[in-house]
Amino acid sequence: MKIYGVPISPYVRKACVALELKGLEYEREDVFPGTRTPEYLAISPLGKIPAFEDGDLVMCDSNVIVEYLEERYPEIPIRPEGIAERAKARWLEEYGSVLFDPCARAIFMEQMTKPFTTGEAPDPGVVKNGIDNLVPPVFDYVESQLPSEGFLFGEMRIADVALVSPIINATYTDFEVDGDRWPKLRVHLELVKTHPAVVKCMQAEEPVIAALEKICDERLAQQA
Repeated sequence: MKIYGVPISPYVRKACVALELKGLEYEREDVFPGTRTPEYLAISPLGKIPAFEDGDLVMCDSNVIVEYLEERYPEIPIRPEGIAERAKARWLEEYGSVLFDPCARAIFMEQMTKPFTTGEAPDPGVVKNGIDNLVPPVFDYVESQLPSEGFLFGEMRIADVALVSPIINATYTDFEVDGDRWPKLRVHLELVKTHPAVVKCMQAEEPVIAALEKICDERLAQQA
């Protein structure tokens, strides 16, 4: 099995954690920033990450990958039992994509990948708008869905990862979840981040983050 993408993507992270939770062996092939090449478009026609191979089968989209893994390798489930709970899990996984724009795009990408991809300095207004206006309503909703303690469905499931994966990206900057306003979310974020499957996946992200930080510092120093 092979995952195509870049480890700092919230969606690649989600797919990799799904594989780790299921105890499946896989390899990872980084494609960033070449997602629009003819070679990659032949694998992922929309040019999005992650893409996934299992033998001759090729698919894209993290939700599709998770669905496939859950049906193809059911021995270790990554969704809860019961029709109602599984439906709720799918919904919360989908809602995780709503957190991408405020957390990953407006906060993380604006500050850490924009200087690398465009050579431009981050726009403080974009970051401030993300933190002040885009984050609160989605965090309010997530807070309302979280249990008073523990994971969403008793044990670590992929819905837990889907909800916090974009937030993990934001925390690579100086952003922190306000524990006074969103106490359950703050605890839940740390609970997910310290799970062994997530820890292993985030270790693969460390060299990329270090490289981005170095490039950002150099670009910003040149413009100072």
